[in-house]
Amino acid sequence: MSLTSVYVTASLYILSKLVTTWCHTFQTKPLFLSFSELATQMNKPHFGDRVGDHEVKTFVLKCHEDSIEVVMKAYLFDPGLPVEPTHLRLGPFSAAQDHCTAKVSGNGEYIIRAPLTDCGSKLMFTQSALQYNNLLLYSPPTSPGDMFQTEGAAIPVQCEYERRYTVSSRALKPTWSPPFSIQSTHFLDLDFHLRLMTNDWRSERKSLVYFLGDMVNIEASVDHHHLPLRLYVNSCVATLTSDVNSYPRYPFIDHQGCFTDSHLDGSSSRFLPRVQDELLHIQLEPFFFHQDPRHTMYITCYLEAELISNKYPVKKACSFMSGRWRSVDGDDRVCESCSRVKEMNQNGGAKSNHKRALMSKTKLFSVLAELHSETNLGPLIFLP
Repeated sequence: MSLTSVYVTASLYILSKLVTTWCHTFQTKPLFLSFSELATQMNKPHFGDRVGDHEVKTFVLKCHEDSIEVVMKAYLFDPGLPVEPTHLRLGPFSAAQDHCTAKVSGNGEYIIRAPLTDCGSKLMFTQSALQYNNLLLYSPPTSPGDMFQTEGAAIPVQCEYERRYTVSSRALKPTWSPPFSIQSTHFLDLDFHLRLMTNDWRSERKSLVYFLGDMVNIEASVDHHHLPLRLYVNSCVATLTSDVNSYPRYPFIDHQGCFTDSHLDGSSSRFLPRVQDELLHIQLEPFFFHQDPRHTMYITCYLEAELISNKYPVKKACSFMSGRWRSVDGDDRVCESCSRVKEMNQNGGAKSNHKRALMSKTKLFSVLAELHSETNLGPLIFLP
């Protein structure tokens, strides 16, 4: 067999391995399919499943609510020729992040797991879904002395988060202007909420007790009453009493939507990717105040809503991940001001920004008085 035919055969073999998994995120009620429901309905592929009479799938793509996972056989392309994990990566080489490269997971398998927005992932929006697209790359090193050179490969992977309920007909285009304007918003009665959620985000958590190492899942929401609004969290402050102005206090979200706690070394706190305009999902690691024995914690957040039709949004929801600030809405340019968080904190701004935001917003945007609210949660119990 000539070297050319080997390349053609390898390419066809690679394409035969492509697996696309349709995945769904969670909603409160829920409006989305869970992974267990999805597996039941769609018969998710597993290693050992037959393709035709002789083929076996050699990798599986798993789409989690905030990350992508690729599990591969060591013999990815040829049953007699294992590949090295360092030659497999998710995304282009320009996205040089360690978690984008395959790691040995045991049982002759490799694994890559990374946040949805990492490794050069491209986010696309459709009317009914969010799509994260990337490439699984196999890049063997060149060996001039070898008679046979293994060819590289690029396999497209996609995670699609699709709503359970869709509208089949086209949207109607009204021939009249709706009787709604910025000036009329003071007649609105919007309800802002903070709720503790279970780990799968499907129901409200009943227990208020958390241990170090747990994750506090907080859902911020607004009842928009059919208005086209998008929710943001301007700031959140943790205190040991219900008084938001008491000390000690820790503003873990500050500077108009920057998740400052996510900027700390080793922190896993963050905003999760947005799945619905009127919701934001917050993950906060439990903590203690230095040299204070109290374990009760109160959380006060300043929530804001903005018209979706705003062509130049000024609000943001940004987390620090993999060395840079990321927006939950996909446009990281709105997070540029967050890069000055350390400088602003060193200047003493972190202690007063939450209170100052409340005062300035009230003075400058009184006509939008119903589009923001100070919302409380607690007391929570943090234990070692």
